[in-house]
Amino acid sequence: MDNPFEIKVYDRNFNFKGYIGNPISLTVIPRFNDVGTATIEVDLDHRLVGALLDEGARVVIRKDGLFLLSGKIVQRSSEGPSLTATLKLAVRSDFRFLKQVLGFPVPNPQFGTLQEQLANGGAGDAKDDPTYAITGNAEAALKAIVTANMVNRLGMPVTVAANQNRGSNIPSGSTIRFNPIFDKLFPAVEQAGLGVTFEQQGSTIVCDVFVPPVCPFILTEESGMLQWWAWSASEARATRMVAISSGQQGTPPQTVRFIDLQVDTTLETNYHEVIEDFENVSNADTYAKLQVENQKLLADAGPKGGFAVRLAETATFNYGKNNLVVGARVTISVNGVTRTDYLREVVMTYTRDDGVAVTPVVGEIQDSPDRTLSNFLVRLLKSVNDMKARK
Repeated sequence: MDNPFEIKVYDRNFNFKGYIGNPISLTVIPRFNDVGTATIEVDLDHRLVGALLDEGARVVIRKDGLFLLSGKIVQRSSEGPSLTATLKLAVRSDFRFLKQVLGFPVPNPQFGTLQEQLANGGAGDAKDDPTYAITGNAEAALKAIVTANMVNRLGMPVTVAANQNRGSNIPSGSTIRFNPIFDKLFPAVEQAGLGVTFEQQGSTIVCDVFVPPVCPFILTEESGMLQWWAWSASEARATRMVAISSGQQGTPPQTVRFIDLQVDTTLETNYHEVIEDFENVSNADTYAKLQVENQKLLADAGPKGGFAVRLAETATFNYGKNNLVVGARVTISVNGVTRTDYLREVVMTYTRDDGVAVTPVVGEIQDSPDRTLSNFLVRLLKSVNDMKARK
């Protein structure tokens, strides 16, 4: 079977070592705004086994010239007997940097002392509990934090592409303080209308953003494109959230308690009841910050739902064509109800015996508090019930 995948192997210093031209098997899963993965199986006597076993070895994978992912080999395994032994490799994409690097509130804090410099350049000490304010449009905010932490603070081999100020603004009051960068920037960056990529280019890994393209088709079961679908939905855990935090104010500074109430009036109208909850918030030293955190808490307690579909490739509908790429906005129609969602991941497999299979996946079947998703599930459930009533 012809192999449309190109697998380049590099050492930890980005020196090119060679190609894996015909693996026994390959599964590669590029993901939108998440860590992509790949598993590769080769013969144990493959000429690149030595390079693949070296600590820090890397791969770059493309299909028909289209970039899928670059990343490090993080796991290796093999089984005997020697005559039939193979080497199996697990790869995690470079997007992982966003999950394994912390966003410092101060570029270079003096560990072991109480003295700190506030992110805006002012002097402060431990009682100030400094945080880095995440402000501006999504692209600028992301690239500023990546530059400050990955490039300047850690000296990682990351190049940040020029900022073009894309995406809407990050919600006011967002901060980062020794949190994984991903935890504080997502889903805000995605909600601002952007996808994020980390791609090895030469001897560096380029961090950039893109505006998700739109797939021009409406995908239906009748067209043969919709292979499988599943959904779930549950009520909100709370319609009102009370949050309490504390901070230092005055001279000399004194501890001040802050309390905030956030209410989802739409849910209370729909449910015809009130559901209250309470949380302590540790990372809000002003009332404005507490309000932002409490809004997030209420959103997290909102209606949960998930919707996912698996797509089948056709002659005109296949990966890389007609904007069908990871991150694309795809519209699906199930039982007459339509929803537009992101193409979250694509599962691509290759074996010597069976050739290539590609399965795009739209949406996620998980606890998602997305209100539009919940509304879609309500409409879908009504459609299913109507269909049952007609039988």
